[in-house]
Amino acid sequence: MKALVLSGGGSKGSYQIGVWKALKKLHIKFDIVTGTSVGALNGALITQKSYFRAIKLWKKINLKLLFGENAINSTNNFKVITMYGKQFIEKGGMEVSRLENLIEKEIKYKKLMKSKINYGLVTFNLTTKKPIQITKRDIPKNLIGDYLMASAACYPAFKQKEIQGEKYIDGGFFDNLPINLAIEMGADEIIAVDLSAPGFNKAPKKKIPTIKIKPNNKLTNFLNFNEIGAKRNLKLGYNDTLKKFGKLEGKKYTFKKNTIEKNKQKYFKTFIYLLENIIDNKKIMENFKNLINLSDIRSQKIIDKLELKIMEELAKDFDLNDTKIYSERSFNKELKKKLKKENSKEINQLKNFIKEIIDNKRNLKKKILLNPWTFLKSLYLYTISEV
Repeated sequence: MKALVLSGGGSKGSYQIGVWKALKKLHIKFDIVTGTSVGALNGALITQKSYFRAIKLWKKINLKLLFGENAINSTNNFKVITMYGKQFIEKGGMEVSRLENLIEKEIKYKKLMKSKINYGLVTFNLTTKKPIQITKRDIPKNLIGDYLMASAACYPAFKQKEIQGEKYIDGGFFDNLPINLAIEMGADEIIAVDLSAPGFNKAPKKKIPTIKIKPNNKLTNFLNFNEIGAKRNLKLGYNDTLKKFGKLEGKKYTFKKNTIEKNKQKYFKTFIYLLENIIDNKKIMENFKNLINLSDIRSQKIIDKLELKIMEELAKDFDLNDTKIYSERSFNKELKKKLKKENSKEINQLKNFIKEIIDNKRNLKKKILLNPWTFLKSLYLYTISEV
């Protein structure tokens, strides 16, 4: 049986909805879903197959919902954490009744129970000092919202959750990525979405085929809930999942399939020609390759190792949108457009290097060894501008 395992991670949880969107596109289905904290909430939505409800829910979860009209600007993470700290000092943690009411409206108990997908969550009973791993068949109808909030009671940011006279806190205090629960429920194949958030991950007790999906890019602060961040997280989750399954390419940036090869064929014969003619000294070439950690590799093979890194470093320098899916044409078009407009220190350095490449100044080889990556990026920009 195939299981989807979802970690905790607060506001980062919208990433998991993007993963779900991609898995739906890939027609990958599950027999089991387990989750901790926000992963438990998303897992319940996935189990009841409520994709559009999940999108709607993540649009509504924000600091104003949690803190009311006194919520501060959600772009400042330090101020957000300070706000949570103040609530802990004054009230023992954030009051989450508004969030709980919202969740109870979106989680449909009958739909959850009728689903052919088995579902389990993790929380921690603070009263008994014992972890609770519970499946949907053991959760009383009137307590589904309580158990979801118990799993997500990220103490001390959120208040402890009380159920029938006992105190519960976030399941991440026991197992933030409940692979073992999925195995106990019968899983023999797992896709795990790990948001790399605070919490303890238990080592799997049994070795079974596991595909792990983790964010390649920085997500929102796990306590900073806002719609803009949720949209970005969702897009990154979608992109990372399709990259994991070989339908897209890239690491921190995303490219359509075969974009890297198309780019190589179109531009890098010229790139290599220029590289070998500019560094026309064997000793300098070896020094250069040592500096970029590619010693003993023929210059023609450098591109196989460095093409994506050069492209992504430039994308970072030019502050390209890391949620967009680029083709070879759209990516290079964006770079050229930015090259004409940008005036930062880094971009001016690249522009000056391009000018030296064109002018073929005598001291260029010395500068190449001092700034090998600036040279490679500048040479790439020169190549796409001239070809």
